[in-house]
Amino acid sequence: MELSEFRIYGKKYRESVNPPRSVHGAHDASGFERTNADPAIAKQVVERAEVALHHHPWGQMVFSDTGVVQVKTPQVAYLVPPQHAVWIPPGVAHDSSLLEKAEIFSVYMFQTNCYFHGETWRKEWGVCRCFQVSTLLSELVKRIATQTTEKIGEQTYSAMCTLISSEVRQAQKVALGLPMPEDKRLRHLCDLFLQSPLQTTTLSALAGQVGASESTVARLFRQELQMTFRQWKHQALLSKAIDMAAMRVPTGIIAQELGYATHSAFSYMVTSLVGKPPKAFLYQDKNDDSTPKMK
Repeated sequence: MELSEFRIYGKKYRESVNPPRSVHGAHDASGFERTNADPAIAKQVVERAEVALHHHPWGQMVFSDTGVVQVKTPQVAYLVPPQHAVWIPPGVAHDSSLLEKAEIFSVYMFQTNCYFHGETWRKEWGVCRCFQVSTLLSELVKRIATQTTEKIGEQTYSAMCTLISSEVRQAQKVALGLPMPEDKRLRHLCDLFLQSPLQTTTLSALAGQVGASESTVARLFRQELQMTFRQWKHQALLSKAIDMAAMRVPTGIIAQELGYATHSAFSYMVTSLVGKPPKAFLYQDKNDDSTPKMK
C-alpha cells in the first residue's frame, strides 16, 4: 500500500479545495504533491461555521468526535451526530456546516487506493452514505491526526491506514440523509414541511397548499426520491431531532416539539430508522457523559 493513498486531516473553519498533502517528497501516481509535513492537524470548532460548495478528486470520510456535522450535496442533506460519519465519493459536490462545539476529522482516500475499484465499490461506495464510527476507527484516525508520521513511523503508519480502510469497509450503514426533489411542486411541498416539521402533518394537507392532488405528489415522491412521503417525513423528523440534540435539548422536549403524542412513539420512530433508541443515538459526545434531562 502506498502511503500517499491516505490523508488524515482535522479542520477548524475551512476545508481546503486544493489536493491534500501526503507524507513523502515528489508526487504520487494521482499527481498529488507529497511532503514531509505532519500527516494531519487536529483542531476544534467552537461555533457554527460553513464551507462553501466544492468538489475534489479524492474521496472523503468526515466524522465528528463531538458535536454535529451537516454535509449537503445537490440532492441530499446529511445531519450526522457524534461517532457517525459521512462518506463523500470523489467528484461529488458538497458543502458543510459545523455546529456548536463540533470537533471533526476527515480521512482522504485517493484514486490509487485499491478500494476505489470493483463492483462492490461502485455499488456501495460510489454514492454518499452514512455509517457508525467504531471505537477502533475513531482512535486510529485521532492518533494519525494528532501525531507526526516521523513519530508514528512509516511502517506503523501504513499498517494503521490499512486498518482504517478495513474499518470503513466493515462499518455499519445508518439510514441518515434527507433527499430533496427537483420537481418544483414537490420541492415546495418539502420546503413547507421543513419550515415546521411535525409528525401530525399529512400529505393531503401539504398537497392542498401546493395546488396538487395527494395522488400526484405521492407519485412524485416515489418517482423522484424512491420513497413514500411517510418515509421521507421520518427522515426529516430525524434530521430535526439531531439538530435539536446538538443544542442539548432533552429527548422528551424534542418529541413534543416534533408533534409526537408520547415519547415512546418518538422512540419507536428513531429506533426503527437507526437501530438505537434516541438517547443512545443522539447523545454520543465522548467528551460529555451527561445526557440532558427534562426540567
